[in-house]
Amino acid sequence: MPQAQIAQAVQLLDLMLEHFADDDHWTRGRYDDGNGGHCLVGALLHLSRKHRLPRAPAIALLQDAMPRPGLPLVHFNDTCCASVAELRSVILKARRLADDHAEQERAEAAVKAWLLAQIGKKRARPDADIPKLAPHQPFAPERLAA
Repeated sequence: MPQAQIAQAVQLLDLMLEHFADDDHWTRGRYDDGNGGHCLVGALLHLSRKHRLPRAPAIALLQDAMPRPGLPLVHFNDTCCASVAELRSVILKARRLADDHAEQERAEAAVKAWLLAQIGKKRARPDADIPKLAPHQPFAPERLAA
């Protein structure tokens, strides 16, 4: 996931944490309860629209943060999640995963820069193993004693 997408996902996850700081802002069984309450997916959709942030990166991170692999977000919210505190813990885990992704990307960029620098140094250095031939001398391999 590119750095810009990670930053936007973190921003959206932070907005979700703010939204769910008030326990009354969590609902089950519907995206929006009409009184400011949202389920996990409803809050994600609402906040991404309101703040013009892409939702796909945040959804991917939330999916990775689920207590069981492949557990749909709606199913988690409506049947598996015991409290708003558990909901916030999943959002916090997704945020930590975003930080891990960002750190991994920085490390990969550093390794790539180092490798390119090593290649550049090697190309800039004349090889001592290649003999210099005068332009008028034909290449004649040395004869080996038999």
